[in-house]
Amino acid sequence: MSATLRGLPAALLLLLVLATALFTGDAAAARVLLVTSERSGAHEETLAAIRTALVPGIATSDIGILEPSQVENGTLAGSRIIVTIGTEAAQAVTSQSPRQPVLHTLLPRDAYERLPATTGTGRSSAIFLDQPVQRQIALITEALPDWRRLALLAGPRSLPLATQLAAAAQEQQLSVNIENISSERDIYPALQRLLADRAVLLALPDSTVFNSYTIQNVLLTSYRHRSPLIGFSPAYVRAGALLGLYSTPAQIGDQAAEAIRTVLAGGGLPPPQASRRFEIGINQNVANSLGIRLEPAAEIAARISRRETKP
Repeated sequence: MSATLRGLPAALLLLLVLATALFTGDAAAARVLLVTSERSGAHEETLAAIRTALVPGIATSDIGILEPSQVENGTLAGSRIIVTIGTEAAQAVTSQSPRQPVLHTLLPRDAYERLPATTGTGRSSAIFLDQPVQRQIALITEALPDWRRLALLAGPRSLPLATQLAAAAQEQQLSVNIENISSERDIYPALQRLLADRAVLLALPDSTVFNSYTIQNVLLTSYRHRSPLIGFSPAYVRAGALLGLYSTPAQIGDQAAEAIRTVLAGGGLPPPQASRRFEIGINQNVANSLGIRLEPAAEIAARISRRETKP
């Protein structure tokens, strides 16, 4: 026993021992272990969606929950599958090199690709936050068919994605301009060049370019140029983006639950992929201000889904 523990009162020591035993027992008994980066916001919504989708087919006692600080080999042992929610949870679990299948959720593709490689085929997979390139371009052609110019403002991490988007856009006969910046101070002059002629500005998930400090200036600049912004979350739509394309925590959680059930039934993990389901947000006030007429979001989404399911 350590000197620190020897100095504790007997009653408190007993409580610590009991709590540790209870926690370890719960983790060891859980067939499905959920590791979440946060217990709030989208992380908590995804966690709740996974648990709701699994119960009653899987008993609640078979579902364990950990935070990244609690992740170690002992707490991961005994589970059949580990599901991480958020980038911090993914990093914590991957650092332990678990033998079980691991499904990562609620993280960008580039964050998944930066995780240490795991050994063994099918040991790790992910459901990305990012929307597929073709889906993003389909949103522009379906919702804004008269707009034929696409503007992309790329940072250090998003240039490869911008290049992929440009190729997909050109296949749909859209003209594309890309400005690559290295710091926030480059944003305004780059936008001036990009939007000299009106264009659809598509936000990329790159924190150098689009973050809580820059988004209002980006929105104001695009608005002054009468150029609509397409964002990647409901928050962007509320802030002033014309459109948003995103998957909800509930949609990601439902898809994760499908993969969990498959693994528990003896199958393997699906390949890394985006969420199959998605939603479109519309800021009607911005549409009215820019003189843009949009169809209902559900109709646009249905046409995009039909595109994706065509053989």
